[in-house]
Amino acid sequence: MEKARVGYARQMARKVLRDFGISEPPIDIMPVIVQKGYEYIEVDNFLDDVDALFLRNENDGKVYAAVNANHHVNRQRFSLAHEFGHILLNHDLNYYRPYITIDNPPTEKVHTAAESCFETEANNFAGELLVPLDMLKKEFNKTRDLKALSKTFWVSQQVISIAVSTHMTSLFK
Repeated sequence: MEKARVGYARQMARKVLRDFGISEPPIDIMPVIVQKGYEYIEVDNFLDDVDALFLRNENDGKVYAAVNANHHVNRQRFSLAHEFGHILLNHDLNYYRPYITIDNPPTEKVHTAAESCFETEANNFAGELLVPLDMLKKEFNKTRDLKALSKTFWVSQQVISIAVSTHMTSLFK
């Protein structure tokens, strides 16, 4: 893959919102994750730079949506949405060596050039899932205060800043 499919990633996020009837912020992704068959867990022994992973338990076949328990809840939400994006966008997530499990978390994080495209797509998916453009437009018309918007969407000010800058043209139409 040479070029990230940013538009496709955003479309997939909007499809999830439609499929689950989500039309108002904040976006609670936990029911989506659970209905898709994943079990949510917080892991306290992940390295600080490992935000979240979807892990299969080889013993029972369950797939866990695992987030770093030591991170702020807003970061956990974005990280979870990001990893969910990898799954829905059919990315090959064989980033880590050796094979990782819940009991064997990664010790380093290395991405190839192709996987960098996956990261861009997953970030765009997560951004659109948590701060959908149509909802951002509505809330942006009420206030342009980034702190207030971040509270409305349950995301960090960094995430809301990126959403506003990404959609600047659309927000001022």
